[in-house]
Amino acid sequence: MSRPGEQPVVGPPLAPGKRLRAQVGLRLRFYLGLGAPGVRRAYGDCAVRAAAGRDADLVRRLVALYRGQAGADAGSVETINFRCAVITLAGSSERIFFKEFPRHHRLHDVERALRCSRVDRAWRAAHLLPRLGILTPRAVGTAFARLEDGRPTEYLATEWLDGALPYHMRLRAASGDRAARAALLGGFASHLRCWHDCGVYLRDLVKNVLTRWSGGELEYWLTDLDQVHPARGVTRGRLLHQMRQLAYWTGPLAGDEADAIVASYLGDARGRMAGLIKEVLLTTAPAPPG
Repeated sequence: MSRPGEQPVVGPPLAPGKRLRAQVGLRLRFYLGLGAPGVRRAYGDCAVRAAAGRDADLVRRLVALYRGQAGADAGSVETINFRCAVITLAGSSERIFFKEFPRHHRLHDVERALRCSRVDRAWRAAHLLPRLGILTPRAVGTAFARLEDGRPTEYLATEWLDGALPYHMRLRAASGDRAARAALLGGFASHLRCWHDCGVYLRDLVKNVLTRWSGGELEYWLTDLDQVHPARGVTRGRLLHQMRQLAYWTGPLAGDEADAIVASYLGDARGRMAGLIKEVLLTTAPAPPG
């Protein structure tokens, strides 16, 4: 595997021994909360956790800007959707991705107490995946605060990826270039096998993969890490679920394209699984245009 921060080496599937060590190591660190250090600080209006090399006051300023509690001269907030934004602090050219996680069930406070909330999961994954050579935006910090009505909410800040494009959008943009589509489909399938070998599973994977050119190579970055489930092997059902996602977001797929995906994911190990994957790829209805 490559060193943290480098492009993962995507080749043949990992040997069983290496695959087991990667999967068990990730699960232990993830569920025990190991390898994800942070500096915690409590303020009157929020409690924050800053990544190594980051300042807790910076995280608090991000919260204030996002919630409209800071003046216009404190920085700018560019809304992406209902609960996501890109923030630039005054005096800095760095853009930071900021996401809100409102309370979504009654056990939210229990999850926070056990440090296994969605934000905690994303925080740990952002620190642990690079150890496996998997690209993901580096964590900046997290925060906990209460809304005006007293409801709890959490926030996650990560580095923004300039020039990145969602994978499914890049593939659809290459619809008129069969060679480019083949390269993108094969590249994704190879990375998918790499992620699975490392024990990384995201239920809504395909739409949460960002791509970016760097040094002549197309990088594949995992995002929305609150969905990460460290897995001791990916089951057939989970694999076929992600293949359906791939076909939905990037289809319709031609027969030779489905064959390329199967070859890139399975390598020389074919058998019955190859037929199941190809069937799913060719029979799943694609997403409506736009």
